[in-house]
Amino acid sequence: MKRPLREILSEMSTDEKIKYIWEYYKYYIIGFIVLVIFIVYTVYSIANKKEDILNFVLITDYASPEQVELVKDKIKKNLLTKEERESSNIILQTLRLKSDDMQAGMEMQKLAAQLSAGDIDFFIADQDYFDQMNQEGQLLSFDELEGISELTLPEDQLVYGDDHEVKGIKITSESIFQGLIQEDEEKILFTPINVKNKEMIARFVQYFIENEQ
Repeated sequence: MKRPLREILSEMSTDEKIKYIWEYYKYYIIGFIVLVIFIVYTVYSIANKKEDILNFVLITDYASPEQVELVKDKIKKNLLTKEERESSNIILQTLRLKSDDMQAGMEMQKLAAQLSAGDIDFFIADQDYFDQMNQEGQLLSFDELEGISELTLPEDQLVYGDDHEVKGIKITSESIFQGLIQEDEEKILFTPINVKNKEMIARFVQYFIENEQ
């Protein structure tokens, strides 16, 4: 009959008990430690996970990663409250549509999934891409956004859809996206029609307008 563990240990010194327990139970001990670490890490990750509060997609041939971070940090600092900055992220993705490599194909699939789910708040793209989405009826009218006092921008900076509503805003290298837009190019800022985050989108549009004046 197998002797109880307590009886076995009672006959040993402290060092012998440690060696005995480690010899026969080390895999259980290691497994328990790994489980505890995993639980602590999971709880910490969930508790400190930040919400993606705004998601921009910049379609361009090239954008400096350092400049992307600078623009993103500037928007985050000036648009969000201190509490929002601590709990939220602003995403600014760059995408090359003209590239034929495998990475570009994977990025296009990711973009399509995000667009379908309503997770893209703004596109920054050229006229051709704007026209394509406009013709397909995929653009949100900025006139519908609540919280914008008025689209007080020069008329030639506003881009209208087929329904004569404002669907885009022209941006240049002199805007808050300075460094991401080349001096000789012009992009259009526009929003997909199926977005979920209209309140924050309206806040950004108002912030953009105030910075343009």
